[in-house]
Amino acid sequence: MTCPDRVRRSWPGRLLRCAWASSVTALAVVGASVGASVGASTPLGAQPLFKSDSVLEVTITANMRDLLRERDSTKLQWFGAEFTYADGTGTASVPVELRARGHFRRQRGNCDFPPLMVKLPKSEAKGTVLQGNRRVKLATPCRPNSAEYQQYILLEYGAYRSYQLLHEAAPRTRLARITYRDSSERIKPVTVHAFFIELDEEVAKEVSVTLRDNMKGARFRDVHTPTLQSLSLFEFMVGNPDWSLGALHNIYLLQDSTGVVTPVAYDWDWSGLVNTRYSFPDASLPIKSVTQRLYMGPCHTMAEWGPTLARYRDTKPALDAVWASIPELSPAKRTQAERYLGGFWKILDNEKDFRGTVLRTCRPEGN
Repeated sequence: MTCPDRVRRSWPGRLLRCAWASSVTALAVVGASVGASVGASTPLGAQPLFKSDSVLEVTITANMRDLLRERDSTKLQWFGAEFTYADGTGTASVPVELRARGHFRRQRGNCDFPPLMVKLPKSEAKGTVLQGNRRVKLATPCRPNSAEYQQYILLEYGAYRSYQLLHEAAPRTRLARITYRDSSERIKPVTVHAFFIELDEEVAKEVSVTLRDNMKGARFRDVHTPTLQSLSLFEFMVGNPDWSLGALHNIYLLQDSTGVVTPVAYDWDWSGLVNTRYSFPDASLPIKSVTQRLYMGPCHTMAEWGPTLARYRDTKPALDAVWASIPELSPAKRTQAERYLGGFWKILDNEKDFRGTVLRTCRPEGN
């Protein structure tokens, strides 16, 4: 059975459902078409911010001292800022607002600098790099004066780009070098590696589906099986125990017009691949370090795993290219990533190891 062209051009949930129902071979062929290169992860219809893979040079000027002091509040406030960026012919500036976001990294006791949300008025967006993305998330180092923490940002960016290659419905990203300036000059300027992340509602809009934010308690059977299988394998690949479908923790759900619900994963700073100083597994899990891989997804037979494993193997050259293309990733961290991911590929190439580490720890109902 071959999926008709009208299905191939539609929402990926329907595409994969068609292929899954046809045969192992069909799904492997369809899956192999998902991103043959790093550039393929940036859709042609992307808004200006995400149309390029080049590093965006940005200066953000705001009352940084007060923003950093205020972030433990339960009612986070917005701070006015000037967003200046290089546009190819010079520089351009646009007024924006900033607000701390996140959970662990937002707390002053955990990080010197929080992740940010950037927002700008619709009237100011037209013709700027932020056009079409009036709100966008910004991942920035937990400790901006630490070279090691800046490397964490580059490793997490690599995880996002890798996920994009394997999943059509995925948050797009753009790497940046950002200089933060305090408008009151009470804090010294600092320049860091950072990256922008597309919001979940923008991902939903991109693939013409609905964001479902009211499905806490979802079980594995409630979502699209092939996508969940691939997502779970990706979390295993990067060594991320910090996700839960039922709690919608680092997961959001998209529903198409036929009612199919597709999970999307994000946030990998607690993964073994990034291996931050502050990450640790939940005490309820049977691992002592995030660098220990733990499969937390649904149960399948080896035959049912066949299409997804074939797609991962077919995409490996493009995944390897991601890590080769990240600028300013240190040789030590690049080697760290290659070795860690190498352990995953060894498991995929050894059925006994795959059965022992994936089939053995699978979860029948949910996580």
